[in-house]
Amino acid sequence: MSQVLLSSGRPLASIPACALRSNWMAHRYSEDTMQHVIFSEIGGPEVLKVESFELPEIGPDEVRVSIEAIGVNRFEALYRRNFYVIPPSLPSVLGAEGVGTVVGMGGQVSGYRIGDRVAILPVQTPFVGSGIYATHANVPASAVVKSIAGTTAAEEAAVWMAGLQAYNLITKVPVGSGDSVLVTAGTSPVGSALIQFAQDMGAIVFATTRTNTRKQELLDLGAHHVIATDEQALTDIVMDAAGGNGVKVVLDTVGGALLAHCVACLAEGGSLFSYGAQTSPDITAARVDVPLVALDRRSLSFVDLFELTDVPERFAAAKEYIRDAVARSAYKPRVDSTFDLAEVQEAHWRMEDGALSGKVVITTK
Repeated sequence: MSQVLLSSGRPLASIPACALRSNWMAHRYSEDTMQHVIFSEIGGPEVLKVESFELPEIGPDEVRVSIEAIGVNRFEALYRRNFYVIPPSLPSVLGAEGVGTVVGMGGQVSGYRIGDRVAILPVQTPFVGSGIYATHANVPASAVVKSIAGTTAAEEAAVWMAGLQAYNLITKVPVGSGDSVLVTAGTSPVGSALIQFAQDMGAIVFATTRTNTRKQELLDLGAHHVIATDEQALTDIVMDAAGGNGVKVVLDTVGGALLAHCVACLAEGGSLFSYGAQTSPDITAARVDVPLVALDRRSLSFVDLFELTDVPERFAAAKEYIRDAVARSAYKPRVDSTFDLAEVQEAHWRMEDGALSGKVVITTK
């Protein structure tokens, strides 16, 4: 009888059962069943294409994930338009967070088994591993965690990017019971997470939205005061409600002209941490225009997610807190809309709409 060989040339009988299963699971998907999103030119959502592909062999410290749901993020749209801090090398893949099932793993990976449901975390930029906008991806084992029990794939795809960035922002200085915190763009995924985290930590939460029509959303999330910045004077309302003292911390995801008003809301010794600059279509062109005297005895910093994920102790604490907060319903991820992978262009159009009530999620199943 002829001997059965794998593509590596090794005889089937000479391979341990666990490695055989991993190898079989990793190679059972053909080019016809694996799909991913790429773009070969700079532009709007119309440049995104879904194509068949074949993944390379799994690296020794990688896991292969059959992806069920993908979180869509603003920085991915900036990257697609070449407005991100890193220019794309074309053709390029996309995607930094998602949820799926482990179907293969490298020889140096421990702690996971075939069939485990996992979340892929945004530990790299502008994409993780082979790209998460896909039906399957090879990703570093360091980028995955066991999935949160009780969540759907779509819900968990809305948890981690926003949750990690919110945790990074709100732990830059100690925030506790009775502290006043101002959160801008409260209806955005990061803003919504910040409101819930601040409320969970016992803070008095001020939150902004552009119009009065969305005030109730933020009150329902846990904000104590909501200011519609297109219709109300932010600084006057915050200072009045704070007894003229201002707030301890401002957590800003908007930037632009609103930033100066946020600085004016700070108490003496207060800190403003800015992330995202949503008002700027090109992150590399974003600027700060704040009167120097407004920063007297106050601080202003721009932060990025990787100052959290690159520090093992902080990263571990963030993952533990987020998992616990979801389990306690102190952090409820909000899904704005879901789209099939074939509808990736529509998903990006929706994400760029600017009137979201949570995360845009792409599903593959």
